[in-house]
Amino acid sequence: MPDKIKVGNAEIISLHDLDLDFPSAMMFPNIPMEKFEAFRDLYPDCFGQVGMALDCGAYAVRSGGKTIIVDTGIGPGPIAMLGGLTGNLVPDMKAKGVDPESVDIVVHTHLHVDHVGWNIGSDGKPTFPNARYYASQADYDLFSQDMASNPHMQQIVPLKAMDKLELYSGEISLTPEVTTVPTPGHTPGHHSVLVNSGGEKILITGDLAHHPAQVHETDWCPSFDADHPTASATRLKVMKQLESEGTLAAFCHFPESGFGRIKTENGRRIFQAL
Repeated sequence: MPDKIKVGNAEIISLHDLDLDFPSAMMFPNIPMEKFEAFRDLYPDCFGQVGMALDCGAYAVRSGGKTIIVDTGIGPGPIAMLGGLTGNLVPDMKAKGVDPESVDIVVHTHLHVDHVGWNIGSDGKPTFPNARYYASQADYDLFSQDMASNPHMQQIVPLKAMDKLELYSGEISLTPEVTTVPTPGHTPGHHSVLVNSGGEKILITGDLAHHPAQVHETDWCPSFDADHPTASATRLKVMKQLESEGTLAAFCHFPESGFGRIKTENGRRIFQAL
């Protein structure tokens, strides 16, 4: 898969932090693994040694003279809850020609631990020193109420004191070509990011889906979805819209680079990677 694509006049760059491998019973406790087996031939790279193989990624968008980072991965680590794994997002950015100092905007689709981890370095300073950070108001209100249970919010809350953080709700324009789109359910304030340039579009979907099987089985909810009915309804709506409009999509937990389109083949909606 390509890790850089053009969408109209904008450039989208897939960024890789680390690979994850979760037992299916932990990831999708209400969906028996045998149901996923029907999708193994379509998506062999999504099945790991212990269950579900997930990419933990992010995206850089160059639009209108601005550089935007969509989500910031799980962080440099070592990450105790993942057995000491270390992230690679910033080195990957640099290897792909994106300097942290060149970043103008960091926008978070939501405020889970694996989407905010590179915001602030071990020195307490922002990793992207010249950027304005954007976070969902609803997610901020929820997760910042209990910092002890949400220690990853130490990657978000200090930005407010630094006057680096903008809390947003609904559709806001980051550039004339880049807009946030509410896609709630995974978290209350979950948003996707739409790039609309030169008559072409791509939707960076955040955690709208974790496994490509969910493109068809939109009511399959991972344990991480906060509101299952809303997440299922949002997923179905967006998948239908992506297919009907022919819009490109980017899924940060699908195998690198996560770029593809939604198609229907043999009565089954599928993710067709670029």
